[in-house]
Amino acid sequence: MFDCKDVSEQTNNYIDGEVSLILRIRFMLHLFICKSCRAYIQQIRNTIMAISILEPKEKDDTDKSALVKTCLLYTSPSPRD
Repeated sequence: MFDCKDVSEQTNNYIDGEVSLILRIRFMLHLFICKSCRAYIQQIRNTIMAISILEPKEKDDTDKSALVKTCLLYTSPSPRD
């Protein structure tokens, strides 16, 4: 039988419908008896819904090529003397 830890680990797969029928049944049985996990799943679903309807307030005009060059400058190995 599923426990709360299993629900936490499999939540994304369950919501995305990427679990087997047996796993889905076990998941649903646990949700039937565990109020906390039902609330957790609902919070995740609400978060996904809220994020999916939000739009950026500002246009992203970051100079990506300059950012990449700067990152490469600081991550490149320094020449050895």
